[in-house]
Amino acid sequence: MVREYRKWGWSVLICFLMSAQSQAMQVDSQQGLCDPNLKQMGQNPQGYRLRGDRCEGIYAQPVSGSSTLLVASFTEAFEDFNPSSQDKLSIEWPSFAKTPIRLRAYALREKFYYQMDTVVAADKAPYLWPTGVLAALHLSRQDIGVVGFTDYQVGGESRRLYLPLRIARKTQKATPGYQLVVLPGSELKEVFISLAPAGSDGQPHSFLISDHELGKGYYPAERGIAIDLPSLKTPGVYYLEIGATSRYSGPITQQIWFYHRGDE
Repeated sequence: MVREYRKWGWSVLICFLMSAQSQAMQVDSQQGLCDPNLKQMGQNPQGYRLRGDRCEGIYAQPVSGSSTLLVASFTEAFEDFNPSSQDKLSIEWPSFAKTPIRLRAYALREKFYYQMDTVVAADKAPYLWPTGVLAALHLSRQDIGVVGFTDYQVGGESRRLYLPLRIARKTQKATPGYQLVVLPGSELKEVFISLAPAGSDGQPHSFLISDHELGKGYYPAERGIAIDLPSLKTPGVYYLEIGATSRYSGPITQQIWFYHRGDE
């Protein structure tokens, strides 16, 4: 009788430990994929949370009026799509870095707070992104931006290196052309861009574009600003600087490094 009790006790203990380990693994997975800075939406079924291999959904309104320029999208090609009739989008990136790639999507609608996060091994392209949440939130091509980036040594310093993405339906090739989309935290007066190859030290030395004015006239807060980049010939790492004059504060500067694959 005592032996049977001990056997039953060990079974309960093993089940408890396995359950605890499973929950710990789920928490670790969520912490690795989900953005800890986002405010959760409680029980909202479309709230930002872990959904299999990604975190996705809407989140509570952040503090507004920040003097920042968010890099919300950087694509080589982004095909139009209908999330209600297409179950997945194919996301590809240049085969360059060996480190894991973080994919992140943002909403480009003003005062609409949505994000998707996932991490993929560099050699696992393409990533097939389920469109169920996009369909439920009625988000289409013009409503979202997507970026892909990795940690990479540029000039002896670890930097966030952007990899321009190709996003299309599973069976369709998209027309290429680099487009950057930035989201300003406050209203801007003007936006300028500078572009150059990065030297061995990671810094620009010979600019292809220097302080080019976009001249679009109106840059409201939280509304995406699309910037089309010129064609590039030489593969390698490039330096891009986005400068802006704010309507209510001082100048804003955002520097990014990205990889150009050339005729890969």
